[in-house]
Amino acid sequence: MLIKELLKLIDAEIPFKKAESWDNVGLLIGDMSSEVTGILTTLDCTLEVVQEAVDKNCNTIIAHHPLIFSGIKRIENQGYGAVIHALIKNDIQLIAMHTNLDAYDQGVSAMIADKIGLTKQQILLPAEREMAKLQIFVPREDVESLKQALAQVGVGQIGDYSDCFFQLEGQGQFRPNASASPYIGTSNQLEVVEEMKLECVFDPHLQKKVEETIHSAHPYEEPAYDIYRFHATDQFGTGIRGELASSVSVKEWLTSVKEQLNIETLRLIGDSSKMIRTVGIISGAGVSYMKEVAATGVDLFLTGDIKYHEAHDLLMAGLLTADIEHYSEQVMIEGLKELLQSFDSKLNVHASEQSTNPFKAI
Repeated sequence: MLIKELLKLIDAEIPFKKAESWDNVGLLIGDMSSEVTGILTTLDCTLEVVQEAVDKNCNTIIAHHPLIFSGIKRIENQGYGAVIHALIKNDIQLIAMHTNLDAYDQGVSAMIADKIGLTKQQILLPAEREMAKLQIFVPREDVESLKQALAQVGVGQIGDYSDCFFQLEGQGQFRPNASASPYIGTSNQLEVVEEMKLECVFDPHLQKKVEETIHSAHPYEEPAYDIYRFHATDQFGTGIRGELASSVSVKEWLTSVKEQLNIETLRLIGDSSKMIRTVGIISGAGVSYMKEVAATGVDLFLTGDIKYHEAHDLLMAGLLTADIEHYSEQVMIEGLKELLQSFDSKLNVHASEQSTNPFKAI
């Protein structure tokens, strides 16, 4: 498999376009035409991780946190530059899957939820996406060929389902003028035709292709159709909501969470005697979503990187919260390996054994 084919495989399941606008995902360093010898998954790309990739004959590293975030003016062989030097010197490709993986319903938050035993998982804060809807009228005998043509350019794709169309029988009428070249009917005579009304949805970026397909595949000289935009709940979003089998004491449960996530510190903000059952998770640093999370009604919020004043804001908002460290995202190292292999069982994927946690509890 070539790097460009690997990126296409990933993009089909976890689209890079789902990343935040400020993010930097996809191939950061490397060659699209390189053949993948092996993949190493990691939270961060460090010199130690690059050496591990060399030792394991992996010429591709997929990291959650991007090594490069903003424009580079110089690359010296020190600091981050030393990592870039090592990647290029050893012909290793670096791919970042950051906020696009965070937004995925089986992404990092879900990997944490799996690790701590939450069930009934769903996106905590579902995103909205713009969609386009097509309404078109076509003679009954041409309806199947038109549906097939539209489906080939991506129309009627809803989640894991394709070829999604609704159709309704009716009658259409028209009067061709003297200069028309009608597929059906005669100039200057009213024509009534048995037609089918088709309705279907598509991604707005496909509109040009959709309209081109309509004019090439529809039998009429002037097809009658409408396209309009609307917003729908996306299958992607922020965080994961899940449940425990029964209500438990938050202090008692968090003791096991600390062990399951293999983190050195865990800080609770709120009443330690409270009983909880529903849990919301935003991996990494998700405290900026505190108002939205509070509105979901979860009993406990798990995230990382909470500052002192943010902790007071959480208390004021009445949102029981536990800081589980940013490094709790380490679960994605093994989780991403399993995810990639579920996309293609032939992929040679290794989970990094290097700790990239910059903190040491004393």
